[in-house]
Amino acid sequence: MKFKIFGDRDAPDWFLAEIFTVSKLSSVRVRLLCSHLVAVRASAASNAQPFGTLKSTDDNDATAPAETPRVQVDYSKFRKVVDDAITPEDAEAVVAALEYAIANATRFDVDETTLGRELEQLGLPKEHAEAMCKSYGKDRDGLRRAALGATVRVNGLRDLGWGVTFGSSDGDDENRAPGDSLGVRLTLDTVDDGRLDMEMSEEKFRVLLSELKAVRALMDDDT
Repeated sequence: MKFKIFGDRDAPDWFLAEIFTVSKLSSVRVRLLCSHLVAVRASAASNAQPFGTLKSTDDNDATAPAETPRVQVDYSKFRKVVDDAITPEDAEAVVAALEYAIANATRFDVDETTLGRELEQLGLPKEHAEAMCKSYGKDRDGLRRAALGATVRVNGLRDLGWGVTFGSSDGDDENRAPGDSLGVRLTLDTVDDGRLDMEMSEEKFRVLLSELKAVRALMDDDT
């Protein structure tokens, strides 16, 4: 059976196994755990913290734990919430399962109704599913902002400068002559690497510009 929460794929076996463990907790405890996990993920929007992964996997593997903010989890607090309902080892497994569900619901933009229905289909009691959905739906927009704000974040750009160059493209100024050829020089002021200069021919610049316009059009279509 395919589930939207897993990108229209089957549920991973490890998650199905942990559903039973989550069911051992009361719905109140599940709500408290989910509320904290949602707050941690949503806080990445204001803290501008990059998202990482629970473990290194192939990007095409939808059965692997999804992206999560790189925030240190204090499992001692979670153990206090679960009390004696489950073992300390199971507490960490429960947190991983709940985090996985929240992360994937955010990733695939699943609404609260669909999330609750699919969790019940996976074997989670109705009151537990409702507790998760309540926490998720309360700050769904914050979760989306955090995810979008950290998507494809590499070496931020502070400023961009450009200019037209004349001459040959071999980089030898002595051989350059006005009218020989046109080129474009880009100056990038980056966060991590400082100032970067690059020079390209007119033809390559036109190709780059065309591709950037195509990407911008795709981004506008998604908004």
